[in-house]
Amino acid sequence: MTRSWWLLWIAAGAGAGATACKADAGTPKANVHITFGAGSGAPLPKLAAQGGLSFEILDAATGARMPGKLTILGVGRTPEPRFSKDIGVEIDDSLEAYNRVFSLAGVGVIALPVGTYDITFSRGIEWTIATQRITMTPTGVELHAKLQHVIQTPGWASGDFHVHAAASSDSHVPMRDRVYEFIADGVDMIVATDHNVVANYQPVIAEMHAEKYLASSTGDEITSGAWGHFGAFPLPHEMESEGQGAIPVKKKTAAEIFAEVRKTAPTAVIDIHHPRLEKGIGYFYLGKFDDVNDRSTRRGFSYDFDAIEVLNGYQDTNRKTIDRVMQDWFAMLDRGHLVTATGNSDTHHLNYNLGGYPRNYVSVPNDDPQQLTAEDMAKGVKAHHSFLTTGPIVDFRVGTTGIGDLAPAPNGKATAEITVRAAPWISVSRVIVYVAGKEVKRWEIATEPAIKDQIQRFHDTYAIDVKNDTYVLVRVEGDRSLAPVVGGGKDVVVHPFALTNPIFLDTNGNGKYDAVLPHGSHGKDASED
Repeated sequence: MTRSWWLLWIAAGAGAGATACKADAGTPKANVHITFGAGSGAPLPKLAAQGGLSFEILDAATGARMPGKLTILGVGRTPEPRFSKDIGVEIDDSLEAYNRVFSLAGVGVIALPVGTYDITFSRGIEWTIATQRITMTPTGVELHAKLQHVIQTPGWASGDFHVHAAASSDSHVPMRDRVYEFIADGVDMIVATDHNVVANYQPVIAEMHAEKYLASSTGDEITSGAWGHFGAFPLPHEMESEGQGAIPVKKKTAAEIFAEVRKTAPTAVIDIHHPRLEKGIGYFYLGKFDDVNDRSTRRGFSYDFDAIEVLNGYQDTNRKTIDRVMQDWFAMLDRGHLVTATGNSDTHHLNYNLGGYPRNYVSVPNDDPQQLTAEDMAKGVKAHHSFLTTGPIVDFRVGTTGIGDLAPAPNGKATAEITVRAAPWISVSRVIVYVAGKEVKRWEIATEPAIKDQIQRFHDTYAIDVKNDTYVLVRVEGDRSLAPVVGGGKDVVVHPFALTNPIFLDTNGNGKYDAVLPHGSHGKDASED
């Protein structure tokens, strides 16, 4: 059949005879033959009856509407809705994608087929959630969700330092959609890390008038097939240049790439992305890093990085992978390579691997997104003033010393104080203390069927007694899934997890951390700290 002629058959029940109709005289080459009569006998598809879900999301303390997320699950024979895929549908101040709605204004209406649904309202890990079962009818349903801000984190800003959007060849998500997503899930800063492109969210955020909710940083996932993937932020954004100012990687060693970052952006963080995720893209595999002996046998390997991604969003389901990267991290700390542990989503899509899970909390001078700067965030990361989490919030001190700093431990003695808070929907099952990379104390926490309003889940102290300078840190795990807020059904199950950066212990009073082991045999091609 050519473009000049179309045959349209319309079954209209038990008509008698057939009538042929010519097209409009003005289009003589587009005759349309419409035949009335018996059809194939098979039923034709029909549009499902629709209803409207009118909603608002309210701050329980003020009664004001606020941003938030709706996750919609079908119940029984009602299928899960699918609004779109990785390019969401923007309606007023909401974005619909897969089975979720990300709302900036906290009010809207969603077209849903008639059926039974569980609707979960959320605003990220600092807020309560609310779930309601509804039966949608053609007349529609109204829901008014009130969420409580139960976790306060003054002086700490949350950020995801590994985010992909449409500038990456392996992502189709528009930058506007990312802004909707990150605001709805309560993240303070989004860092652009598209493959070999320096993208900038700030104009997009300004266009959406969303500055009071979300700060941003330029950045790049420096993608080298020979050496792996490295995050860097903040970086200069140059619209007219190739890759908008991206760091060149062609025929460059890791040492040369890192040196170029230092030259181009001296204050930038270099974060090793998923160092053990796969042998084809993990820097520690490709660089032949021997963590036990602190050396690499590959020419061009460099230690000149600031951070290591201990938890990547795609590793949430595999704790063994996390343990392996922690082993690398401990080995570096033992030998005086003081790099910061980070946790980032590495999100590429708008479904199971959502932005902000995990996220980093960083100590900054001002945590208001309108005042928060990428430079302050980078400075806090370099100083190890951070912890990573998919849910639990960890307050951790040795005496008056906080995360990342040096605490006095005269005669090798000190006391760590640990407090863990979590919103009621986030489980906390165990708290683990590590000293010098070894587990020294574990608390198992009884899980109540319904935690209700309990926010502080754990508080205790641990007496430290060591013989030399060392470091102490805290890990928190939860056994209950974060679904439906995070995750993708049975395929991707995300559990609560948090990990602090170390507090370093000064036992000899010389005002610095003396690593227990020296640097390994790095050779002339491996740069030092």
